[in-house]
Amino acid sequence: MNTTSQIIKPILLSALVGAALTYGVLRLTADDSLQHQQITALENRILDLESLLTQKEQELNRARAFAFGFEPQAISTETKQADPALNAEKNARPALGNNVQESNPVVVDNDQKVKALSTISDRDPRSFSDKVNDLLATGSSAENIAVVSKSVFDMADNRENLPDYELESLYHNQRNPDLKRVVAQVMSARGDNSLMEKQISDAQSGLKNANPAERQKALVELAKTHHASAATAIAPLLQDSDTGVKLDALLALRATGNQSHIRLVEALVNHPDPAVSWLANDVISNLQNLSDKARTRIASADIVAELPIMEAP
Repeated sequence: MNTTSQIIKPILLSALVGAALTYGVLRLTADDSLQHQQITALENRILDLESLLTQKEQELNRARAFAFGFEPQAISTETKQADPALNAEKNARPALGNNVQESNPVVVDNDQKVKALSTISDRDPRSFSDKVNDLLATGSSAENIAVVSKSVFDMADNRENLPDYELESLYHNQRNPDLKRVVAQVMSARGDNSLMEKQISDAQSGLKNANPAERQKALVELAKTHHASAATAIAPLLQDSDTGVKLDALLALRATGNQSHIRLVEALVNHPDPAVSWLANDVISNLQNLSDKARTRIASADIVAELPIMEAP
């Protein structure tokens, strides 16, 4: 998890420091309306970055607690005495099926659901995809999507219980973009980028929307892939007429590009908008440390960084 923190925190902190320094310089020299507008824009940007940093830190703390088995609350005596694997197997049907008896409800936390999905036994011989379909049939809530996404990640190296063809079936049969992205990322980690290419192709359709806010949403989704192919789709938005879109395109390129994409950013280094020029330099500084083969296959840390957050019990 230190890798994830190193990826996100320095990026956000450096953005805050850079914006603050630029803000300070403009404060000292502000003597006309144009500079005043730039100061106001940078103040707003600093507030946005501070908010994003706080949000990411909260998400990372919850992701760390869940992704690597840390219990955020004390474990009861009853739980300590029970075998977790047996509990997961025993509760697999009530947790994931459609026939829970209302007269005797079984409360199953998310950790048990994850274990139940990944456990194949004589008592519950259903395949992983069958269990997923049963769980999501009860409701495609954000919580259930997070459970399935975590299970897919946990089984990234388990081709026996989760073969490639099941992953492909899951991708094509589900609509949730977060779940589809995680499935595509796991397939990429296994060495197959076909689903990732489709994910990027589908996400980039929003880049041509006339509404700048929609273009920004598409850039955020592409950034979450952390795949180099997304950088090619992002590149045209570096020349967008909307400054907010241009800045988000730089952020997305920083999250997906590698050394081979530096040339796409060089034209913005001397941009008249100080926020754009500073961020362009920061992107180049980050990408020059990555080889031209980086991000052509998804790393586990990048999958963890974008897993849907599952609330602690």
